[in-house]
Amino acid sequence: MEPSKTEKEGNVIEERGNEKSPATFIFFSGILEWRTIFLVGIVFFIVFFSATVSLLLMPPKDFPSHKIIKIKNGDSLSVVSDTLSKENIIRSRYFFEGCAKIVGGMKPVIAGEYLFEEPVSACVVALRVARGLSGVPEVRVTLPEGVPNVQVADIIKKNIPEFDEKLFIEIAKKDEGFLFPDTYLFIESVTPEKVVSVMIENFNKKMMPFDAEIKASGHSLREVVTMASILEKEATSDEDKAIVSGVLWKRISIGMPLQVDASFLYLLGKKSSEVTVDDMQIRSGYNTYTNKGLPSGPIGNPGLIAIQSALRPTASAYLFYLSDNNGVMHYAKTFEEHKANKLKYLR
Repeated sequence: MEPSKTEKEGNVIEERGNEKSPATFIFFSGILEWRTIFLVGIVFFIVFFSATVSLLLMPPKDFPSHKIIKIKNGDSLSVVSDTLSKENIIRSRYFFEGCAKIVGGMKPVIAGEYLFEEPVSACVVALRVARGLSGVPEVRVTLPEGVPNVQVADIIKKNIPEFDEKLFIEIAKKDEGFLFPDTYLFIESVTPEKVVSVMIENFNKKMMPFDAEIKASGHSLREVVTMASILEKEATSDEDKAIVSGVLWKRISIGMPLQVDASFLYLLGKKSSEVTVDDMQIRSGYNTYTNKGLPSGPIGNPGLIAIQSALRPTASAYLFYLSDNNGVMHYAKTFEEHKANKLKYLR
């Protein structure tokens, strides 16, 4: 049975409804085309931006190999970045500063000398100046316990020929006793000021555990250090240092002169066996024969054992002591016993 006229018209309308119009096709094609262009644009921007950033972070073509850059105390990040830019260490000050703030936080630069032997990126430069990674070769210098500043200067000079020992002696004069003897790593261009600063800082750090004990001792830090510097020269073993400490503090307490020859080694450069009767009459705050109490100041830079001995003296009945030719200590309660020990052990 054939469909009626009405049914045919309905089927035609339905078929037409399923067909997409040319305008609709053009509209959707346009959206796809713009989306593609937008995505391509984003990709291009990312690539361009990444390439630009990489280029600005890369070292300059004329990067100066084996260049040493000095950063002074108090130099701001902007001053450092300007210096690095002028020296062709970095391409972009802004990218360098950004890296420095990320890796260094509140302290993006540390003063010192920095050696750049080969080209490195701005972020590597930032990391080094923020962490104090100088790259400059360091010289190991060992300073023994008890050595005075003059010997400290001499030892450093032997290890670092360009070191200004005269300036060091002048600068460190007031800090005798407070330059902690230890093994240090110094760059070859180290200044006397830097050496003094580092050694005093080390001394302060080592003394922190003794703060309460020093206050309880009834002595000032300078008095403790002065006594310790004497003990370094007067005794060799840890046990003897503590006993001699007790003897010397006792002499001070009873008003007896210390009568130690070690101060003449500091004052005149003479060993105990070389000190004369005339030497003992020299007018000086370091003459412990004519003056009572401690000398004017430390006669060397003592180590921890001597400082501990000065703080923790061994109590004994002794008032006299001497060291024989083999470095063995002999103690006496009276001056008569002491004279007998001299005849017996110092022939």
